[in-house]
Amino acid sequence: MSKQNITAWFFEGGSISIPSRLLGMMEPLGLTFEDMGKIMYLLYCGTNQIKNTDRYAVEAARSLHSKGLIHWFTDTETVDFSPMFDKIGASLGEQPQYLAEDTESYSTTELNYAQLVKKLEQTLGLFLTLRDKQNIQEAVQRYNWSYDLVYEIYVKYYRDHRKEYEFGFFCKMAYGAQVRDKKSFLEYAEGLDTVSYKTTSVLRKLGQKGVPTEPQKELYRKWAYEWKFSHEMVLLAVDETVSAQNPSFKYIDAVLKEWAEKGITTPETLAMEKQRQEKGKGGSHIAVKKTGAAVTQKFKPEGRDLSFLEK
Repeated sequence: MSKQNITAWFFEGGSISIPSRLLGMMEPLGLTFEDMGKIMYLLYCGTNQIKNTDRYAVEAARSLHSKGLIHWFTDTETVDFSPMFDKIGASLGEQPQYLAEDTESYSTTELNYAQLVKKLEQTLGLFLTLRDKQNIQEAVQRYNWSYDLVYEIYVKYYRDHRKEYEFGFFCKMAYGAQVRDKKSFLEYAEGLDTVSYKTTSVLRKLGQKGVPTEPQKELYRKWAYEWKFSHEMVLLAVDETVSAQNPSFKYIDAVLKEWAEKGITTPETLAMEKQRQEKGKGGSHIAVKKTGAAVTQKFKPEGRDLSFLEK
């Protein structure tokens, strides 16, 4: 393979870009070349794809988190570059002039693609990956949305719904709900937290497609309004359900009913209950092991009149 072919092969897979201003701020931020390499690797992975099985990603996230450059959320396998942006802002002053000018231009003229990407990164405190940018472009082309509208959609998606949906599916739902402009999206966004959409998220977590039925939505209303469970607790009940042989809304209902009767209403009380159950299992196992013979002897039926149990 020639050098020219190797070069073409390298760039066919896309590229990771680092803002030149970040390179220029290595010294004020105390960044080493090793730090830059770790930042690049996390951008390659995607800020919402920091898998625990990827030792390079874990090492990069751990190192940058310890330096106060990122937030690292191991439960959701995501990172957030907000701390680094805060450091940049502090070193430049609270409101750098070029940022103020850009913000003004956003509010007076329609965004173009480059401005959209830059505004999203500033608003959310992250670097968009190549995959993120491709998803945004695809949404614009597929649904004929303006960049201003896609900005609103992506911010809502990233802040509130990225744990439930892929961005492409989120856009598909919005388009199916007749979202065509900012006004219709705001109306749609107001309904995202309603029972219908929350019930849909339960369906998706169960691995089921389609729309929720009225009986399913009625069950969700009972969980939320009668039993006072938060959506987070409902999703934790779904986690208990997916390991069952036939996961269903009825199984979720049984799990939540048991929790309601035991007064388990928060993730913290659920964790405490699970710890108590684990300790109980360990204790009963030891007791049976030590006194099993005695217990067996105690309940031997020989010599006892049990005729009264026949009825």
